[in-house]
Amino acid sequence: MSRNEKQGRTLIGKLSGYKFMGYRLIFIKAACIDEFIKLEFFLEKDGLIESVDTDVPKNGTLPSVAEIFPEGVQMEREIAGLYPLKFIPQKKGTYREEKRDDLPVEWGPFHPLLQEPVLFRFSVKDEIISKVSAETGYNHRGIEALCIGEKIPYVLDMLERISSVNGFSTGLAFLHAVEEINEIPVPGKAGLLRLILNEMSFLRANLYSLSHITRCLGLMSDNSEIFKLISLYNEAASLISDDYQLKGILVPGGLKLDAGTETLLRMNVILQEMVQVLSSVRDRWNETPFIAQRMSNIGKIDRETAKVMTGRAARSAGFAEDTRKFSKLPYHLLSYEVPVADDSNCFTRTMLMFEDILLSLSLIDQAIEIIPDGDTIADSRIRNSGEVLVREPEAFGELVMYVSLDGGVVTDIRIRNSSSLNFSFLSQIITGNEINVVPLVIASLDYDFSGMEK
Repeated sequence: MSRNEKQGRTLIGKLSGYKFMGYRLIFIKAACIDEFIKLEFFLEKDGLIESVDTDVPKNGTLPSVAEIFPEGVQMEREIAGLYPLKFIPQKKGTYREEKRDDLPVEWGPFHPLLQEPVLFRFSVKDEIISKVSAETGYNHRGIEALCIGEKIPYVLDMLERISSVNGFSTGLAFLHAVEEINEIPVPGKAGLLRLILNEMSFLRANLYSLSHITRCLGLMSDNSEIFKLISLYNEAASLISDDYQLKGILVPGGLKLDAGTETLLRMNVILQEMVQVLSSVRDRWNETPFIAQRMSNIGKIDRETAKVMTGRAARSAGFAEDTRKFSKLPYHLLSYEVPVADDSNCFTRTMLMFEDILLSLSLIDQAIEIIPDGDTIADSRIRNSGEVLVREPEAFGELVMYVSLDGGVVTDIRIRNSSSLNFSFLSQIITGNEINVVPLVIASLDYDFSGMEK
């Protein structure tokens, strides 16, 4: 047995042990050091993080962890695309020739009901999907590589543009890493303002997701109502920023802006106008049998799969995942409950969109009530070197980021958003559904391909 094979078996043995103890895989980091690829697997259970290391020669092979942690499939694909390394499946599936009466169908990479480019290849019989393959990469820009060797302001600007819906959260996670390494205390007012802005970014992202759902359902009157709410958001955001995506506000140690109490109260009055409209649309959908019947039997996710996913995919199956509790933002000062449901399907995930928007509005309201006077920026001398792994909420689930600094220069950065975790299960979720419901299923799963492909 070669050294490479022994390492592979040792790795699988260690990871299997963590799986048996109830850990889940949240991140895989890779780096090229001399003639080797070093991999680090980060595992989490009840907030405790453990790691397992291994190294592989360039152009070597390593057993895939997909049999143990299927949530790692997309992360492995990203690493294999960046480094001279192959992941080998542990179990080879039995080849089964497709039936001749299965119809091959291609969708994409552009489709009017798909929000971002992705290419699907389906095998279809009697309108039912029997096999799925998905090809991504159309949004890949190499942002992680572009950030390495650059100073913090440049990297922050890049990360805020990584995604139109989760750019603020990504930039904020990066600053939290920078501030932890450099021991920079963020003033209390700045922390609550950051929290308000973060929830506003969630609000915007979820409104756009809900708008897309209404288009997939053909509910154009409701789409018009949601569009009015997006306009309300834009009106409120314009009181504190010229950019609806909230770019250019964050700086190490705090914020560039200093919104006064009067401005925040005016903004909140506009935002809280959404509550009645959202509640009305939500109640109408709950009381309309057509909507529930159309959506409840598609896009189902079994509990074992949902358990290792993040965001609404997990919470709609009864798992009360609270991504906010690991954040460095002062969520502990606010009162809230994470909305959950009992059966993960398109309908329950969509109903949770309403609840998540209402939760963001509640948190914004609470934060404005208790926001103190004071500075919005601290002395941010960036001198330290170090590395850190941070976990932060984004609109669609958990964001994990690894950052390494040498003074004010980024020496390494790796990002895993919620889609990098949940995309591994897309083919499994779509298989068995009618082909005409695919856009609706994908819309309910909140895939942020721009943030995933970086």
